[in-house]
Amino acid sequence: MKKAIQYSVAGLAIILGAFFVYKGLNKHFLSECKVYEADSPLPLNYRNLITALCTSGFTKVVGFLEIASGILLIIPRTRLLGSIVLLPVIITIFLFHLLIDNRPHELVETGIPLLAAILVFASYYNVWKVIVAGRKN
Repeated sequence: MKKAIQYSVAGLAIILGAFFVYKGLNKHFLSECKVYEADSPLPLNYRNLITALCTSGFTKVVGFLEIASGILLIIPRTRLLGSIVLLPVIITIFLFHLLIDNRPHELVETGIPLLAAILVFASYYNVWKVIVAGRKN
């Protein structure tokens, strides 16, 4: 049973890592920054913030962090570090959609990777509790 959980977490981490490598590459090379028209049905605050994040280059930084954390998640030895790097990024993206975007399907689309990242991080409880506590129990 314990091996099945380990394999499930490993599979989840690899899928999550590949997803974020793709999303990071997408921000850098595959798609242009979004510029919304005035008649767009999206909330005004959302359009303004996305425009500001794109024009400032912030999305490129987020894309780099997504690529780095995705690669770290794919490699078994660095999986915990990958989840530590990814969690603040995905939490920020989720909160952005929760507080500004207000579209339910976006919450689902960002909530699933957030849950997966939390599960991967939580699966390393025995490792990070030693790091935080500074000693083994």
